[in-house]
Amino acid sequence: MAKAKAWLLRLFLSLWVGFQVQAADPSETFDQANKLYEEGKYAEAAGAYEKMIQEGNASAALYFNLGNTCFKNGQIGRAIVNYRLAKRLAPRDPDVRANLQFARDSVSSGSSATNRWLQRWLGLMTLNELTVLAGVAIWFWFLLLVLGEMRVELKKSLQGYTATVGVISGLLALWLGVAAERRFHQTQAVIIVREAVVRYGPLEESQSFYTLRDGAEMAVLDRKDGWLQVIDAAKRTGWVQARQVASLSAD
Repeated sequence: MAKAKAWLLRLFLSLWVGFQVQAADPSETFDQANKLYEEGKYAEAAGAYEKMIQEGNASAALYFNLGNTCFKNGQIGRAIVNYRLAKRLAPRDPDVRANLQFARDSVSSGSSATNRWLQRWLGLMTLNELTVLAGVAIWFWFLLLVLGEMRVELKKSLQGYTATVGVISGLLALWLGVAAERRFHQTQAVIIVREAVVRYGPLEESQSFYTLRDGAEMAVLDRKDGWLQVIDAAKRTGWVQARQVASLSAD
């Protein structure tokens, strides 16, 4: 009996130590990846960052560092993808926004000025932040309405506040709706090869339409047998091989 208890105790301790080591692994791996980046070993650093993401340790800092690594490695498209993912988690981080803009500026066939303006405004807050803010505003507006009905003598003095909060609530709800629509129902693609041929149809034999450089961003209209129908900033519609792009939901 004593031997069994001792064995169970050793097993528990070994499992606990294993758990502690495993829990420390992400930060250690992150530091090791950062060291590889500082040493100029960008391919190895990228592999370490990507492994951490695959293991479920994604964070704004991790995506940001992976974006920097890809950019240093000459992979502009992959850098843009990771900067965008970092921006979703930290939408107001100045370094993330600056590096994303710099990467986009290096791609002549990137998003149009109108799309850039829309992306900047829609991406100022995360969906969670927008949901909370809109919810608070709507509840505050509702409370003002109820207070005005319950206290007739205050109704007239509260009208201005009620109208203002109502307008703000409506604008926040609209903002949330547009952002959610883009995130969940619109897909974008980023070229991740040096050059991709956009064709008139979803076949290798289809006539070439135009080419896109690494890092070009497009909206996805349709999918078919390993091909994506895309539309670029110049409103040109064509088909590109899915393996040549990284797809992600719109910002």
